[in-house]
Amino acid sequence: MHKDLEGCACIIGSMTETLRAQRALAREAILADTVKADSGKSRRGCAYALSFSCTQQKNVQRILEKNGIRVKAYMGGDVE
Repeated sequence: MHKDLEGCACIIGSMTETLRAQRALAREAILADTVKADSGKSRRGCAYALSFSCTQQKNVQRILEKNGIRVKAYMGGDVE
């Protein structure tokens, strides 16, 4: 994980959808890493998340919503 990405994450679910979300953020020049989410946070066992800089949280939320990517939960930062 990149040092500047520590702190905020969003649980997406499947690896395919998480990679789709990562590409959507990359198109907007937002760096994010795909990570395996803690199974206790994802009610259905295996899930994946994106880790990103907390300074980008509002942008991440906006971009993912615009691209129709459903987020199960946000962690860290100013969770709304």
